[in-house]
Amino acid sequence: MNIKSFVVIIFLLSAALIAQIGSIFAEKCLLFKAPFSSITSPKKTLVDPLVIKEYVEHNFAITESVTTEVLNIGVNDIYLVEVGSQKYVLRLSRADKNLTLTDSSFLFELAWLEFLNDHEVPVSFPIRRTDKQLFGIINASEGSRYATLFSFAEGTTDLNEEQAFILGKSLAQLHVVSDDFKIEIERGKLDIDELITQSVNQIQHFLNFASPADLLILDEFAEKLREEISKVDRLNGSYGIIAGDIHGYNQHFTKNNQLTMFDFEFCSYGYRAYDIATFRWSRGSNNTELWNTFLDGYQSIRKLHDSELEAIEAFVQARNLWWISSFSKMPEYLQMFDDDFWKSVFTEFKIYLLS
Repeated sequence: MNIKSFVVIIFLLSAALIAQIGSIFAEKCLLFKAPFSSITSPKKTLVDPLVIKEYVEHNFAITESVTTEVLNIGVNDIYLVEVGSQKYVLRLSRADKNLTLTDSSFLFELAWLEFLNDHEVPVSFPIRRTDKQLFGIINASEGSRYATLFSFAEGTTDLNEEQAFILGKSLAQLHVVSDDFKIEIERGKLDIDELITQSVNQIQHFLNFASPADLLILDEFAEKLREEISKVDRLNGSYGIIAGDIHGYNQHFTKNNQLTMFDFEFCSYGYRAYDIATFRWSRGSNNTELWNTFLDGYQSIRKLHDSELEAIEAFVQARNLWWISSFSKMPEYLQMFDDDFWKSVFTEFKIYLLS
């Protein structure tokens, strides 16, 4: 046997050993024996910024030099695009967006944002390509991904009480203005079925190791949410187009308090109180003053009905349920769903059931 053949054999044996060790390690560490291949999204890869640069140069009226860099890696990937002294961001959506949404359904969000910008609601809005389209396609190894260029949101996510008031007020303006948005395109709903029933189904699939007692708690928790949310009156603006993700970090404020809201991929038809509760769920959960001023800002434009106010806590819990369900489908986030995570979740379920 020559030295070259010997090296190849050693390499193959090493690779097999590493794979076996990896398999054993995965079996020991993965506590959730769910059929991930059937319930998770495709693994997301990071597209080279040079590909983004070429896309921008080929699809927009560019006369100055273009530079691109990765700005944020998350549910979607966000790239900073600089054209001369002008800044933009390009959002590259997950491949499963292309699989689960029609082009027209995806277009709903972008047309709506154009409408909001035209009506002076402070949002980051899409920039049309030279062919007048609002989005394009970039092919990645996991599939086709929607690419959308947006106006840049100056500022930071820092939030004081004055800014929380402005954010609440602007969310109410968004809701009121959206009642006049008309388009012949269907869009999904963040209703009781989506927030609760579908979320519970996903979590039950994910937790196929769970005890009957845990599953009973989950069912009782879901039923209580349905009962509370079903009490909300669908009248006078309480139901309509919602942003879907106003958790308190999807906005920037400049030093002189100029607001820009962004990241509306979860916009849907749903309860307006859900949008408000999403802020309570995140940014306002441990800051009563911030929450109260946000709510005051909202009600300075649109007064909430008693049934909406009474359902806020149920919507907070529904938001958490939906968030768990959504992220459990994404391979890159699976490591967060360990025993400690689920113990905490079920403790919260029990506390809510006792309230």
